[in-house]
Amino acid sequence: MITLNTAQDELKIVLAAINNRDEKFFERVDLQNLMNVAYDETTDVLAKNCSKFHELYPKDLFFKFGSRILRIYNEKFRGVHLGLINKVIAAYFDGSFKEAKNFSATPIKFLAAELNNLLKAVRADFGEEKILGDKATLLVKMIGDGSSYGRMIDTLNFVLEFDRREDEWRLNKIKNVEELVPPILDIAERYWPASWDLGIKL
Repeated sequence: MITLNTAQDELKIVLAAINNRDEKFFERVDLQNLMNVAYDETTDVLAKNCSKFHELYPKDLFFKFGSRILRIYNEKFRGVHLGLINKVIAAYFDGSFKEAKNFSATPIKFLAAELNNLLKAVRADFGEEKILGDKATLLVKMIGDGSSYGRMIDTLNFVLEFDRREDEWRLNKIKNVEELVPPILDIAERYWPASWDLGIKL
């Protein structure tokens, strides 16, 4: 067994597993916990900034009715949203995204193919790593290339938190969700406008 000295070492293994569509990714990352925490924190950010986002994206009905309705909606459809993400990730890892046609014909595979295109268009630059007891944080900059997908992503700055597990680190959460929501939302609004009512039966 490899002894990992840094969170950066662990993240390199995780990223390699993602890029190679290696199922061992799921052994190293508690994806459900990661998504659950990120979903709840994202809902908080969207609700707290609902009025601001409505001004920025007046055609998006998601922000029209205020923070209270937004929270109720996200809680009601929490399982649907997370289920969709799980299905897209599964289609990416099992390679079925290669059978994607168009969105209406194969929505899950189509979204997984889009995920594949995005992953191929970005690279990770590692920044400062800080260790405090059994926690570590790592700055990671995701930088897009010159392709249309890379230009869409541009640059996203992540702060990742890791837990120490004996002699290894394990990715625990995204620390800066509040900072990431506005640029990711802007990408979604510019490249995938309209209602987000995907009509997918889960």
